[in-house]
Amino acid sequence: MFYNYYEDYQYDSCVSKGICSIGPRTSSLQEALIMYLKLLAFYTIELKNFGGHNKDAEQLILDTIATLMSNLETANKQFEKMLVGIKTLITESKKTYLKLCKSKNIEPKYIQSTIKLDENLDITKIIQQGEREYAKRLEYLSPERKNLFEVMAHIIKSLSINVVSIQSYSKNDALEKEGFEKILILLNFLNYQDTNTDDILEEIKLSAIIDYKLSKRIDELKIQRYGEPESVEVSLSTRPGKAILVAGTSLRELEEVLEQTKDKNTDVYTHGEMLVAHTYPKFQQYEHLRGHYGVGVENCLLDFATFPGAILITKYAIENIEYLYRGRLFTTDYFVPKGAVKIKNNDYSPLIESAQKAKGFKRGKEKENITVGLSKTDIDREFEKLINSTNKFKHIVILGPESYNKDNRLYYKNILKNMPKDVFVISFSERENCDNMISLNGTTNFEIIYYILDKISASSNLKNIDISIFISKCDKHTISNIISLKEKGIKNIFLSKCTPIMLNPTLTSIISKHYNILPAEHPLDDLKIITGR
Repeated sequence: MFYNYYEDYQYDSCVSKGICSIGPRTSSLQEALIMYLKLLAFYTIELKNFGGHNKDAEQLILDTIATLMSNLETANKQFEKMLVGIKTLITESKKTYLKLCKSKNIEPKYIQSTIKLDENLDITKIIQQGEREYAKRLEYLSPERKNLFEVMAHIIKSLSINVVSIQSYSKNDALEKEGFEKILILLNFLNYQDTNTDDILEEIKLSAIIDYKLSKRIDELKIQRYGEPESVEVSLSTRPGKAILVAGTSLRELEEVLEQTKDKNTDVYTHGEMLVAHTYPKFQQYEHLRGHYGVGVENCLLDFATFPGAILITKYAIENIEYLYRGRLFTTDYFVPKGAVKIKNNDYSPLIESAQKAKGFKRGKEKENITVGLSKTDIDREFEKLINSTNKFKHIVILGPESYNKDNRLYYKNILKNMPKDVFVISFSERENCDNMISLNGTTNFEIIYYILDKISASSNLKNIDISIFISKCDKHTISNIISLKEKGIKNIFLSKCTPIMLNPTLTSIISKHYNILPAEHPLDDLKIITGR
């Protein structure tokens, strides 16, 4: 069965429980967090200008942003301890900076901040600081500038996750350093509320380009370690036995779990975006990697609640688990969500022990397999269909992987049903046998789309054909990818409504305004935009 056609779930944890909304406490904590991080970034940059280097500060910035920028539902004491650690680093950095300025007879730079470094912190004061910072932003920032800073914050998070991901595969990679320097620059931008809008937009563009380079490097490192992705059948069935579910995106952590469960008589299943692991040859060698379970982020509440084993939520996943305090949730994250157990020093024995004590699957359930993945050889072969018939087509449309949503599926079906013959379709979603379409069985990896765009650009026959892209599956890198796609000359980008845990309406509105992103709402009207008629 084709990947995008398996069971049509309509249960959405975000809608049913409201777990993707941001409460006042979380909003205030996020304001306070950014307030401290941007001040630390200021002093880190100034010390770098003197040739200074604080590895602890750098790693804390990365881990804090990657973990907490979009999910602050963590224990009060843990958050308080983390923010005290950041404040300590700010104090130390400031003292060192002022001492260096004095020794070199240089006038020090100062930055306006409401942070009182000599003040003792507790969670109540932190929340109050966040509330004051939010009120200050409302007073001094225009709605447009405030929203652009939100876009910047999303790109900071995407950069941080990608830098840490590179660290897990390769130490001291040149791009890792470039990515971190860009994170510092963006954080420091947030210190200056009177920054020109054009300068903000330019910095966002440059940052998205670097983020694209980082994601491309990660793809190369994954291939070096796990082999070239290929088309493979993945089981959606379960079998009797003890089991572990691995959610998130960190293939390195899935690899560690599989290595440590080789002889433990415990099956391992993937969840959500971890589906892509099955396409890499190395993961196909693990016989106890049994298949894929559940739907994904939007459905995590039901998926996790019905899984009868232990669950690992890998680094920088966004699943909100506050409704699932049941003793079998584990994480490797720097900050541990309430109700989860911290995995330390790559020792997954607590996770394995929990799985073996759980009831496991009693009978198992048979389901039809799905086919996922494709190799670059597959893409090249299919691509010849377009190359050999360029005279027929005036436009190219790329339908990205769709979310498991009836409205999106119906929209895509109507788009294809009414697609003019002079439009060539490259689809990662709907599958049709027709002369003006190729169906590629991809997952959510944007690198495949970038690879196709590079092939189009390299073809002298295709480079002048306008391209439109439809995106309906959103993740923590979506905004950065959208800006990168615009920089690659994509004429139209249509964005389906995303779950708020990924992309809220305010952010959708601001990127629509500045990057001409269009809502995917009315198939016939959207086709008129594509064809100009």
